[in-house]
Order: sequence, then C-alpha cells, then structure tokens
Amino acid sequence: MTQQKRRTDAVPDRFELKQRLVQQMLSGNTTLGQIGKALRTGGLQMSQTEVCKLTGLSRQVVSDIENDNGNPRLDNLRSYFKLLGLELAVLPRQRTELDSLLKPYTEV
Repeated sequence: MTQQKRRTDAVPDRFELKQRLVQQMLSGNTTLGQIGKALRTGGLQMSQTEVCKLTGLSRQVVSDIENDNGNPRLDNLRSYFKLLGLELAVLPRQRTELDSLLKPYTEV
C-alpha cells in the first residue's frame, strides 16, 4: 500500500482523533504539544521533517512545540497548528468558567 493510500484511508479517523484530543485539552488532560504530536503522527501520518517543509519551521522548533519545551513564538505555533487543522484560542483558566462556557454545547 502506498503512503498516499494510507493517508487517504486515515482521513475520517483524523477528524475523530482531533475531536477527542480537543475534548481532552478542554478538560485539562493533555497539552498542546501532545495534541500536535498525536495529530501529526496519528492523524496526518507525517514526519517532523515533512511538517518543516510545509510550514518553514525548523525541526528544533517543531520538536520544542511537540515536547512542550522552550518558549515558541506565536507565529510559529500558529503555522504549526494551522497545518494540523487547528487554531489557537484564548480560554479562561478557571475550569468553572470554562465549563459554564461549554455547557450549552455539551447539553443534548
């Protein structure tokens, strides 16, 4: 099976994976770096080198983002997460405030 075929087959799972990871982040159970690495490897099946070629970021910057190291620049974070289909947002730090914001979206 070719690499392109594997990526095509993985597309529906990528969206489910993204949703699950964002829910984990909103509940405080994962970091931005963990989300990025999981989406890159599991969802997009890309190497760090491929991410670097597409974003123009250095491999060290990508590694630092995925390992929650250093102090990456905002524009680097935006480029990295844009490739993964995500954008950065500002959320309240207090769980109670966040829960009240999310409540209308989680009720059935």
